[in-house]
Amino acid sequence: MDKKAQLEILHKRMIEEIQDYAIILLDLDGTILSWNKGAETIKGYKADEIIGQNFRLFYLPQHREELLPEKLLEQAKKEGRAKHIGMRVRKNGTIFWGSIVITALHDEQEQVVGFTKLTRELQDNEIC
Repeated sequence: MDKKAQLEILHKRMIEEIQDYAIILLDLDGTILSWNKGAETIKGYKADEIIGQNFRLFYLPQHREELLPEKLLEQAKKEGRAKHIGMRVRKNGTIFWGSIVITALHDEQEQVVGFTKLTRELQDNEIC
């Protein structure tokens, strides 16, 4: 195996194995394309039950009605990234405070081709 292929495998495993942060790859519409152990721990879904779903389901109903997920994607598309701290919903319906960063991913022509979403669950002493 050449160095480049070896590096790609290590990079993929690095992201998959991180447990303190949910690292999610999204397409342009917010459909979930990849899922790591941290996402499973924080959000409660296994990869095979969440990949293909839209990330909107992590938001409270009123935030979905206000189109917050779409606004965050649009901000990331325009500014390169979007940050937000707020309440999120787990698979079992419980609510948690999360800090997220959505980063736009670009192709060689600088066109946005997708997004990464990084989520960290906040502890009580971190919520302001």
